[in-house]
Amino acid sequence: MAAAYLALAFRYDRISEPLRVPGFLPVVAILLVMRTLTNVRLGLYRRRWRFASVPDLERIVIAVALGSLGSIVAFYLISVIAQPSWTVGFPRSFWAIELLLSVILVGGVRFGIRAASEMMTGGSRRTAGDPQATLLYGAGRAGVLMARSAQQNPGAGVRPVGFLDDDMSLKGGIVAGLRVLGGLGDLERAVATTGARRVLITMPGAMGVAVRRVVDAALALKLEVRTVPSVTDLLDGSVDAYRIRRVRVEDLLRRPIVTERALGVHEIIRDRDILITGAGGSIGSELARQVYALRPRRLVLVDRAESSLYLIQRELETRRGRGQGDGELHIRLANVSSRAAMHRLVARESPSVIFHAAAFKHVPMMEEHPSDAVHVNIGGTLVMLDAAAAAGVDRFVFVSTDKAVRPSSVMGASKRVGEMLVADAARLTGQPYVSVRFGNVLGSTGSVVPIFQEQMENGEPLTITHPDMTRFFMTIPEAAWLILDAAALGQDGDLFVLDMGEPIRIVDLARDLVRLAGRDPDGQPTEVIGLRPGEKLHEELFYDAEVIERTRSSKVFRAIAPPPPADLRERVLGLLAMATGEDEPSLGRKLLAYVQEDAPADGREGTEGREGTEGPERTEGLEPPDTTPRDQAPRSGEPAVVSSGPLS
Repeated sequence: MAAAYLALAFRYDRISEPLRVPGFLPVVAILLVMRTLTNVRLGLYRRRWRFASVPDLERIVIAVALGSLGSIVAFYLISVIAQPSWTVGFPRSFWAIELLLSVILVGGVRFGIRAASEMMTGGSRRTAGDPQATLLYGAGRAGVLMARSAQQNPGAGVRPVGFLDDDMSLKGGIVAGLRVLGGLGDLERAVATTGARRVLITMPGAMGVAVRRVVDAALALKLEVRTVPSVTDLLDGSVDAYRIRRVRVEDLLRRPIVTERALGVHEIIRDRDILITGAGGSIGSELARQVYALRPRRLVLVDRAESSLYLIQRELETRRGRGQGDGELHIRLANVSSRAAMHRLVARESPSVIFHAAAFKHVPMMEEHPSDAVHVNIGGTLVMLDAAAAAGVDRFVFVSTDKAVRPSSVMGASKRVGEMLVADAARLTGQPYVSVRFGNVLGSTGSVVPIFQEQMENGEPLTITHPDMTRFFMTIPEAAWLILDAAALGQDGDLFVLDMGEPIRIVDLARDLVRLAGRDPDGQPTEVIGLRPGEKLHEELFYDAEVIERTRSSKVFRAIAPPPPADLRERVLGLLAMATGEDEPSLGRKLLAYVQEDAPADGREGTEGREGTEGPERTEGLEPPDTTPRDQAPRSGEPAVVSSGPLS
């Protein structure tokens, strides 16, 4: 109403003139009806305007424009059909002036709410707690969002005092109300100027090399270092001051990552029924998060560990409440090695895709308990494959490991048999049942990083198995992301290898952890304890007889292997019959002998390329390692070499 009055006042250049215009009140009535309808439809009355942003301004402009358009149409329809006298001579310029004034008034009021809110939070920031003076490294979109979130949420403990960015064209400029003080080389001067006590890395897509540079520079000045989560952790797209965290060792190992799903991932997940075994584990739970974000019709989570299953159930229900996932959730407490239970479950749930992540994974423990490894890692896989085939499941994905290549351990050998079983089931069914092979997962339960962190917290020496030991590493979200890609890319019997870059020395990983803890790596005590039973110095990603092909996903490679032996199932049933726990050493030797006997032969005869690939070119980071026999731990009876000294 105010905009309509002012529009006529501007048109006639008199403040009292609108009251003399015959059509003023009818036009105001038309505008009120139309604007109310469009504002309700576009949600202008439901929004929290203290958080107003550019998209909200766009919504206001659209709502006002639609309201004006509807009012103009209604006005001229009335003038043509009813021909009332008050429409005669009504100024056409009124509509343009009124639209502009409405945008100013509607937008001004709402953004005034935001300005008042920020002024109030500014006052509370001066009196609340002790938020840390923080320099934001990275003046891009994530940095702007973080700065605004921190200003609106002082309780998060972040008080932005400036930006640092290596783009020198930004130096001296103002971004989100903060000055860009220069690049990383200007850190010391920026700290002296602002009194900053913390550096916050606001580059979720930064590579490990860049993160390492910032961490080293900040720690040299005795500053705290925090970061926003990585791209793969920000699947919901949210960046706010409450989500900052300490820099983790996996941040220092970041590689270029794929930010788009492989073609077909959404099609095999969205509005489909999905079943995940081992859903309470590190990989299984992350798979559940990513699958749920893709909005399946129903997600069935299977595990025999009740506590971890309950925790992931709660987390997914919370995500659903926040709009970060959707679909029915079914929780099933079950043992994958139970044939009757799994056949009933799969037949009842009738999933389109099964992700089989349930397994025993600890190498030294499985050396002592080969019967359990055989029953779960081999028998459980066989049970799930048979249940999937009987129920007509479209896709099956088996989570394997690099320890399945020339295995020296019971765990690795059991996973190799699992790969062969999947290939055999794919041959029998003609369905895209596939295996995915990758290395160590950083931060997973029982992995080296949590062990090192616990030892540092307790003031104990870091236990290093061997100074030269290397491993391939991936982060948990990265591994789950690529497993989903492999599921969409799979043909029958495919074996996928995930690109993990170059292997990393465990000693270097330990040094990074010590450095992130704010300590001197050269002063950290260590103890070299020697290789444990079943361990190797170096892992490999494929056999020599496997031909590696590129796929449509730059981080997923297809390994074409010779077909499994014809008597595979017969041999597997023999292993299961031996797995009684009565003669564990004999079972372990039998299992290792079998996979070594049926390992793909050296050479590349009998392998052919597949249509639709870029050819059998070997890729950077996936070159076959030296085939010289690797040093490995004795299976039993030999003492480990023990020594002490600093990390080097």
